[in-house]
Amino acid sequence: MDENSKNEIKLPDIIPIFPLKGVVMFPDTYLPLNIFEPRYLKMIDHAISNENRLIGMIQPKNSNEKNDKQNFYSVGCAGKIIKFEETDDNRYLITLKGLMRFNLISEKTNDQKFREANINWENFSKDLNTNINSSDFRTLKITLKKYFQIKNIKANMDAIDTFNDYNLADQITMICPLENNEKQLLLETISISKRNKLLQTILDSYISEENISDISKH
Repeated sequence: MDENSKNEIKLPDIIPIFPLKGVVMFPDTYLPLNIFEPRYLKMIDHAISNENRLIGMIQPKNSNEKNDKQNFYSVGCAGKIIKFEETDDNRYLITLKGLMRFNLISEKTNDQKFREANINWENFSKDLNTNINSSDFRTLKITLKKYFQIKNIKANMDAIDTFNDYNLADQITMICPLENNEKQLLLETISISKRNKLLQTILDSYISEENISDISKH
């Protein structure tokens, strides 16, 4: 998303929110979603009927995602629907492109049974003015390979060496099976450079724990 297209987007104070535990989205990342629950089908209908086509992704704190009295984390990220497909079995396959993070002020369930939230964008205004700088991810890539190995995650290790996107840490955060609170902590970290360092620390901690476990077994 270029700077002009970002600046042209009108940011509303109220958006529909989609609570998913363990799922976070960052600006300038892509999130595919399979929508099948009736209330969320209505949410998508509502979103695509609006010019901005925004949906806010946010993590619930409690385990029961169907509970109308959910507590939510205070920070989520809004994404714009950039791809939409309706399947033969009445599901929606959509792709969101992350736009900007937000602070949750309040939320409620509307008449169509999906949630809408009052939000504030102010703390994350810099998300709209990303300065894409080249970064050296060599250490992070080495750590990521070790993490995949200890977690028995199948990955193309050679392909990892080719990753050069400025927001590599954000993409890794979205796909790796980190703890929900770790993903949230990364989401709430404002600068991308600090997220890189924090992710490195988190992955290093998993590797250290595994090494200690291996030593204790011998």
